[in-house]
Formats: sequence, C-alpha cells, structure tokens
Amino acid sequence: MFVCAGNGEEFEFAQSIGVGLVESAIHLSKLCTSQQIDGLIFLGSAGSYDQEIPLLELFVSTHATQIDSSFLRGESYTPIPQEIKNLENVSYETIRAILSLNLPQAIVNSSNYISTDSVYASAMKERGILLENMEFFSVLAVARRLALPALGVFCVSNYCGSKAHQEFVSNRIEVIRRLKVAIQNL
Repeated sequence: MFVCAGNGEEFEFAQSIGVGLVESAIHLSKLCTSQQIDGLIFLGSAGSYDQEIPLLELFVSTHATQIDSSFLRGESYTPIPQEIKNLENVSYETIRAILSLNLPQAIVNSSNYISTDSVYASAMKERGILLENMEFFSVLAVARRLALPALGVFCVSNYCGSKAHQEFVSNRIEVIRRLKVAIQNL
C-alpha cells in the first residue's frame, strides 16, 4: 500500500496518513489494522542535510532515525529507540520493484520540526544521516510493530538551512511530479 503525509503532498494512488510523527502513527495504525496490508511504501519530500546533493534527487530508504538537535549537543537523552531499520526478507513485489530502480539509499531522520540550522545539518551529515522527513520514523515504527515490510521513496525538496521553507514551497509541485513518475515507471 502506498501512503503519504497529505497536506499538499497527495497522490491519487496513495492514502494520506497525516503530518508529523504522532498524526501519521495514529492514522497509519488505524489504516493497517482495518485492512489487509502486504507492505508499506511511503512517498514524500525530504530536506537534505548535505548541500552537495542536488535538489529534486530521488532516494529510497529503509532506515530512519529520530534524533533531536538537543541530543547532538548533549543536552538531552531518551529511553526509547532512536533508530529503525526495516525490510528484512522482503516478499512484497512492489517493494522489490522499487529497490530494483537502484535509487541511492539514505538514512532519514524524523521529528516534528523542519531543520533550519546549517550547523545541525552538518552534524547529521557527519553521522551519515542525509535526509529529513517528518513522518518516516513513524511509518517504519508502525510497520515493525505489525511485521510489515516498508520503505520510503523521497524527493529532495530543500536543504536544511535558513531557506528551507522557501525552497520547499518552490519545489513542492516538481517533487510530487517526480515521485509520481518514479512510481508509474515500475
């Protein structure tokens, strides 16, 4: 099943699950427990922590983190897992087809905020985390809980810096178009 955040990032072939970690987890859980689901494919925009990644590039991910900037500065801790990897022993045909596209892979960080701090972005890049998307950690958490294979396909809409929102707004329509084309070419 294809899912997306909604709120301006809709696809006619995908179910909207809501924006942010909480809303997406609640709606996706309800959706998955009310229907027979073989696997989840999340489609969405992503901010890039790496200024060398071209805007509008497509990525695939099966690996998400939930790391806050205060954690990187040593100002907080968490008793919950900060990392999820999915997609072991995949049998879901659509997921296999997406992986066969040989898109670059990335670790995606999620939080309820859009990063505008280039220092934070550099710290994430140094840790090997290239992208951020508000919902993806929740998607993988729900998939893991329900033993479903899952992955995300992302199009880079902006850089994580002071112009993040303006870049996102400028690129949103092309991001949606590119994601549609990628999925329709399966």
